[in-house]
Formats: sequence, structure tokens, C-alpha cells
Amino acid sequence: MKFPILSPVYFPFTFMSPLLVEAISLCFDRLVVYQPAFAKPQQALQPWVDTGVLDLRSPFESIIDKGPLEAALRDFRSWGLLHQHTDMTYLKMAGNGVAPIDPEIARTASAIRGKVEEPPNTSEENDLSLQLFLHLAQEFDENSWELRDQLNRVNYQYHALQSAFRQDQNGKAHEPALKDLPARVADDDLGSFMIEKRMAAWNNLFQNDPDDTGLLFTDSHSAFAYLLDEVQNKVEVLKFSFTYNPAESKGEPKKHPNWVNHLQEIFNTVITMPWSRTLQEEIRQASHEIEARIDDWQRSTMKPDDRSISFRWYVVPDHVAHTMLNRRCDMESEHAENKAPKLKNTLVGMIEEGRPAVL
Repeated sequence: MKFPILSPVYFPFTFMSPLLVEAISLCFDRLVVYQPAFAKPQQALQPWVDTGVLDLRSPFESIIDKGPLEAALRDFRSWGLLHQHTDMTYLKMAGNGVAPIDPEIARTASAIRGKVEEPPNTSEENDLSLQLFLHLAQEFDENSWELRDQLNRVNYQYHALQSAFRQDQNGKAHEPALKDLPARVADDDLGSFMIEKRMAAWNNLFQNDPDDTGLLFTDSHSAFAYLLDEVQNKVEVLKFSFTYNPAESKGEPKKHPNWVNHLQEIFNTVITMPWSRTLQEEIRQASHEIEARIDDWQRSTMKPDDRSISFRWYVVPDHVAHTMLNRRCDMESEHAENKAPKLKNTLVGMIEEGRPAVL
């Protein structure tokens, strides 16, 4: 049975690591990421954009004037280089129009600009402030990923060097025990930094060009908790993990595992059917079936250098994505509830990457 293409939307960031894109693309044909106006995709992501797996959307490019935005970005970067130990004050200051700031940061903003000015009042000024914040936040995220990636490459090279020196009597490279492997650099939860402003700024992008989807996902525990902690009627409907082999050629979609069609059938049912106890029981049984299919698939495909990834999906009954996000961010909804009448519920996923599998 053929289902509509499901395109989950990544929140509340405008940059997704290539490893995460690769892992999620095993389950979906297309992923949606929103970006600030005139943002260029990170070079490592370009192959995924070229093949259509990654759908980058910049809804404010027809609204924002590129000249003033680039000039303001240059000023903020220059100030940031001169004040590298200010706990990202320049990033916080850039969010004037996104969320309230304290007087001290407002004075810092005036000092940077060399004049005393009131917080922006016009819609155009607020849009520019929001885009500045998103650009700086995206640079922060990209730099954090690049640094972690470089450190992990150094760790991998160290491991390879140690293996080359440790040779047994047969001349074969010695494989160290798991406890001897250099620790992988932990991925900090970027959502723990200014989560309210990140959510408000990202939601402004989303609401300007809302995707007709019932699927939202993140790899940030802070963002996941911020969106769902106050939702009383959320229900966990799927929880599973699997391993995959990183692609040799980045950006080329790999063949979906044989259980993905069944998984997409479950997703389609959850977001389009009125939620009830009967449906909840049906989904619970279907989730057990998908776990069994994944186990069978992994027994025949798992390799020592495979990476692991885990999923948790919660349904928010009787809410569509754009209204749920607006309510959480205390924004008024400008879009009618019947924009996507087939959608009845929203699925929110938490994705976690793990270290290589050990057989």
C-alpha cells in the first residue's frame, strides 16, 4: 500500500549534523530544515540537498533586505572576536525582537552600536533582529559540530595508531577491548542554551511557511522537554532502536530497510486517524511488530563498525503542529485549523545517536 511521502520537520535548529541526516534518511525520503534568510548550507550537507533528501527552507528571503542583514552580521562578528569571553552576550543581544532581554544586555547592545536606541518596534526591524539571532545561533551550532567532529577524528586516528603498534605473534593487528577505546567526545545538548529564544525564533520561521506535516523531531533533550513537558495528554506510541552502516558516498540515499514501509504505515495512521483507546491499542501492537522486524533485520545486517540510533515518538492527540507550536511559544495562530484537514494529531520524535555497535 502506497502512503503519502512523510517529511518530518527538524526543530528548533537551523543546522542538522550530516550523521543525523544520514541516519534519519534511512526511514524517510525527505527531511525538512528551516533556515534564516540567505543562509548557505554547510558544505557537508550540500550532497544531501543536491539529492533532494534535505529540504532547506528560508521563508524570510522575500521579506528581508540582504544588504542590512549582512552588514549587521559583520558588525556582530567583529564585536564577538573582540569579546570572546562574554558568554555569548552578542548572541543573546541579537535576540531583542525574539524574546524579552534584561536592561544590562540592552545597554550592551547600545554600546555595540555606538548609540542609544529603543528595542525595535516595527515588524521589519523585528524580522531583522530575528534573522540576526538565527544566523548567529546557526554559526554557533555549526562550529560546535565541526569541533566535535575534528576531536572525534583525532580519537579515531589515535585508536588506529595504537592498533598498528599492538601486533600479536601472527602479525595481525590487535583489537583493543571496548574499555580501551578512546572516549568519543560527547555531543552537548545545544538546546540547553537559550531554549526559549531558540523555540520562539524557529517557530517564527515555521509559521511563516508551515509545512503540512504531522511529524516533528529533534535530537535535543531540552527542546523535546520544552515542547512536550506541559502537554498532559501526550502518549508514547513508538520506541525502538537500530544500527546502520555509515554511507561511503555522502548524500546518496541508501535503500530503506524492509521494515520502513510498515513504520510509515504506523506514522500515517497515527497522524490521520482520530485518537482513541482502540487506536492506541492497535498502535501498541504494531509497535511490537516493528521491533520484531528490526531485530530480525539486524541479525543479518549488523557489522562491528555500525552506528546505533534510537527513536522515541509521542503522539499529541487533537493538535496539529502549527497550533501546538504557537501555543507553546505564546504566539497567536495565523493559520486556520483546517489547513491540512486530513491531519488529526501530531507526532513528536526524540532521536539519539550512539557509539558504534559491539558484536
